[in-house]
Amino acid sequence: MSFIQIGLLGFIFSALAVMSAVKFFPKIGLLDFPERYNLKRKPIPYPGGLVLLILSLVLGIIDSQFIPVTIGVVIIGIISFFDDRRELSSFFRLIIQIAVAVFIFFVGIRINFIGNPFAETNIELWLFFPWICFLLTVFWIVIIQNALNWFDGIPGLSVGVSGVGFLILGLLGIIRPELFFDPTHTTLTFANFYLSGLCLGGFYFFWKKKILLGDTGSQVLGFLLAVMAIFSGAKIATMLLVLVLPILDFFVVIFRRLFIEKVSPFKGDLRHMHHNLADKVGESSASIILILISLLFGVIAIFLTGMIKMISLILAVIIVFCFILRLSR
Repeated sequence: MSFIQIGLLGFIFSALAVMSAVKFFPKIGLLDFPERYNLKRKPIPYPGGLVLLILSLVLGIIDSQFIPVTIGVVIIGIISFFDDRRELSSFFRLIIQIAVAVFIFFVGIRINFIGNPFAETNIELWLFFPWICFLLTVFWIVIIQNALNWFDGIPGLSVGVSGVGFLILGLLGIIRPELFFDPTHTTLTFANFYLSGLCLGGFYFFWKKKILLGDTGSQVLGFLLAVMAIFSGAKIATMLLVLVLPILDFFVVIFRRLFIEKVSPFKGDLRHMHHNLADKVGESSASIILILISLLFGVIAIFLTGMIKMISLILAVIIVFCFILRLSR
């Protein structure tokens, strides 16, 4: 089976499963709670991420090396599903996220290397700086997971950006195989194309608000993106470029809440980058614009390496930061 075929397989699986969930979820009471947010509309099927969670477990069938990942997906998915239904405490969810990230580290999925753009070489963290390796891996997984979750504020955005992220990792395995020091990277490329297909196959239904992703989807997709970036030869700089929008929005929002508004960083609001853009161009257009920007950064990440990629990442951060400031006016 080719990379394109497995991507299409994921696309078809997702499209059919999400379309079925749109019809089936209301029959078993899986709907959102508009009254919880004082919204005057009918309940929408929710959480659609449950479908993507189940379909992502195919990773364990593709290759046994992904079994620890699927275990993490199940734990994160179950906790997130209960949070979608009953709103668990933020602290409890954070503890579970950290525990799963620690588990992932100790089964051997860790950021062993980081690139040195000045010398065009890698620094081996696990051998020389094991604690930095541990903290960086756990921090990376938890931050990406929550950044994607917070970015799920308008229809289709989180699942669309996730699809772009997996697609870029998959294309990297084809176009730049020399960047992978793992000889089994072909299996990883198959997995990334499959996950990209899952996201893009269900995208239309999430974008058109026929079903809502929920934390069950955004948390699982964030977890998978973080872990697959590590699996794929620690393509951290690549994923940073692809996810520069949600990551920077995440830190800007935390800074605003802590130091300007003096409130809890976990206190939700509708003042994220995507909310501000949606106020100006509408939710559907805002979602497409932000997904296309992520795709642009992802294409840049594929063709740039070393110092040029680092400079591009810095410029991307500056551009996005100015973008956020502009939208905040």
